[in-house]
Amino acid sequence: MAPLKVVHNTTKALDLSDLLRKMLFHWPLYLIAILLATTAGYTYLKYARPDYMSSARLYIRDDKKTSGDEADALKSLSLFKDGKNMENEMELLQSPVLLQRVISANDFNLRYFIREPLHTKEWYNNPPLLIKVLSNKARIGNYTFDVTAANKGYTLKAKAGKKSGTTVLSVLPDQPFTFGRDTFAIYTNPAATEALPGNYRIAIDSVIELATKTVENINATLVNRDATVILLSYKDPVAQRSADFLNALLDEYNEYTLSDKNKSGLNTIHFLNARIDSLQGELGLLEGQEEHFKVQRGITDIDASSKLALEQVKEADTRLSDANMQVSVLDQVEDYINNPNANYPFAPVGGSVDGTLTSMINRYEEALRENRRLSLSLQPGSVIMESATAQVNDARNTIRDYINGYKRNAGVIQQQTQQKVNGINNKIAQIPSYTREYVNIKRQQGVKENLYLFLLKKKEEASVTNASNVTDNKVIAPAYVPEDPVSPKKPLVYISFVLLAVIAVSIYIYTKYFLNPRIISRPEIEEIFDLPVIAEIFQQNEKATDLSLPQRSVLTEQILNLRTNLRFLLADHKGSATIMLTSSVSGEGKTFLTTHIANSLTVNGKKVVMLEMDLRKPKLSAFVNMDHSTGITNYLLGHKTMQEIVRKVPDSENLYIVSSGPIPPNPVELIESQRMVALLQELKSAFDYIVIDTSPVGIVSDAKSIAQYVDCTLFTIRYNYTLRAKLVQMEEVLRESYFKKKGLVFNGIEQHSFYPFYYYGKYSYEENISRKGGWRSLIKKTAKRIA
Repeated sequence: MAPLKVVHNTTKALDLSDLLRKMLFHWPLYLIAILLATTAGYTYLKYARPDYMSSARLYIRDDKKTSGDEADALKSLSLFKDGKNMENEMELLQSPVLLQRVISANDFNLRYFIREPLHTKEWYNNPPLLIKVLSNKARIGNYTFDVTAANKGYTLKAKAGKKSGTTVLSVLPDQPFTFGRDTFAIYTNPAATEALPGNYRIAIDSVIELATKTVENINATLVNRDATVILLSYKDPVAQRSADFLNALLDEYNEYTLSDKNKSGLNTIHFLNARIDSLQGELGLLEGQEEHFKVQRGITDIDASSKLALEQVKEADTRLSDANMQVSVLDQVEDYINNPNANYPFAPVGGSVDGTLTSMINRYEEALRENRRLSLSLQPGSVIMESATAQVNDARNTIRDYINGYKRNAGVIQQQTQQKVNGINNKIAQIPSYTREYVNIKRQQGVKENLYLFLLKKKEEASVTNASNVTDNKVIAPAYVPEDPVSPKKPLVYISFVLLAVIAVSIYIYTKYFLNPRIISRPEIEEIFDLPVIAEIFQQNEKATDLSLPQRSVLTEQILNLRTNLRFLLADHKGSATIMLTSSVSGEGKTFLTTHIANSLTVNGKKVVMLEMDLRKPKLSAFVNMDHSTGITNYLLGHKTMQEIVRKVPDSENLYIVSSGPIPPNPVELIESQRMVALLQELKSAFDYIVIDTSPVGIVSDAKSIAQYVDCTLFTIRYNYTLRAKLVQMEEVLRESYFKKKGLVFNGIEQHSFYPFYYYGKYSYEENISRKGGWRSLIKKTAKRIA
């Protein structure tokens, strides 16, 4: 059964306390990021377009919340809810149709700008030049005019829309000019206090498009559930315009609702004027007939019987006329409700129609108005529109049922009155012909006079009512000019930029340490290997090729510590010891460590020899300023003896080196030869320590081939260089039985970085650095905390 393979997790678990320590270590980086973020926030605020918000409060009277028999009768119809529909009023305030009227009436679609290098600033109050639209404002397109002064006029770079080209125009002040489909005129603003700048721009927006966009910047809400006060707010880049637009909208809304309310009275007055003019002509004709009849017949009076008949027939005719008028008004009502597209309200004339029907008609008209208001901002298929349409249909059907019953009663009255008139006419027929003719003239004249006086009275009543109409709405808090923009808010912008900078730096630190595929700490090594880390070697600022280092230098202290731990590792070994250094890949510092370990072992008169066994890429000889032309390869091929290849390292007592010699084509075959075994045996008899610098174990098999003759193997791991994945592969190799005593050396740890700072505290090796380089050292420390 094959042994189970241990799989190491190469993903680092997040340690929040460790992350916090790393963040604190890199405080200069956070400081720089915060300063840059503050600068970026300042720049953003300087060039960002602000938005100002103005608000106003509108009170809407709810005339439905009344008491009395009429209100109870209307409630019994169950057609509408009590109270005014505030949601509909808020929809009307935000309807594009109403906004179009506001924009057109106040020229809010005409805007003036000063173009600056990084942004364009709008000029709202008293710009030097104004433009007038001489064509239809409602259908105007999108235009931009870049204006510069010219001889006796202006030069315009005109553009229609965003995708069209630029056209150069020369225009004169106050003179019409045509561009696209529209006609304009430019004139000087008499209220302007500044001259025309050289980068002046006039923008003309489409009223329809601007109204649609403006809806997004208007918000209408109820102050609370029980109140009929609407809080209306509007957001605009110009503070003054935010208040001006909102006040103009409220004025237009009040005018709209008042004109809608006055349409009923105006329609009634128009109807009465037409009828009165008609009756005036008829009365004049009848008076002329009476005068002509008296002159022709010589009659100045009629007898008592004729007078009695005349009074009776006049009374009957008046009743019949009232009944006919009543039926006529009901016909008009029926025609009105059968035409839902009528754009005027209807008001029954006089007291010929009872109050219940009048209330029904008012309810129907209100439902129709609500339906039309909702249609300005809602789609036909929406639930609210369907509900409003259903209410209109219910009110219309109720009025139809009421009219049908009323007509039946009026028909009975007409029939009875007509029978009475017929009876009186029979009596008049018995009067002499000339008297009967005169009675008929006076009869018609009396009927017309009564109707004429009745209509005059109703006209005066309608005129008074129309003149006394006032809007049900009241602006209880007009819009004000805001001082500070609602966006961007300075504190929020600075906080956001700083927060983003801190997050970005934190992500960078997290990525650097926790997502780094390279080894940067001893705990990471211990997670992979079940081996001791016998030494940690700091990276040297200069290339440490001089083996005679100062007594208290960083490298000296750490090499001595490595030597002590190495002797402890070889405590049970007797006789000459063979030590091999290898690594996972090239460049991890094994050659550097080989020289300094070998040099440190020369104390107490010990003789040490270094073997340059990296036959493919030899570096050891060059490291001690020697050549490798003659060495191990020559011996293994039988061309040289041991005495001929062993050389003393200059300026080092008891330290010798055996160079690699010429690079062979078959290094493994030479290393595995008996000559190699013989060489090691000879060296062991002549030296106390043999330190071997061999090829990386993660690349070639040289180290494995020589491992059986080695007493101790040190594996070099370099800070922020060795890949975790390579270490995992090397750990799998080390679990095999090739190597005897094994130890790890963590090499090249960067000074002033997080690792030595937090793991060694204030025990600083920097005390030996020259004071002259104090500022340079401080800069280096700070740079490490930033990088």
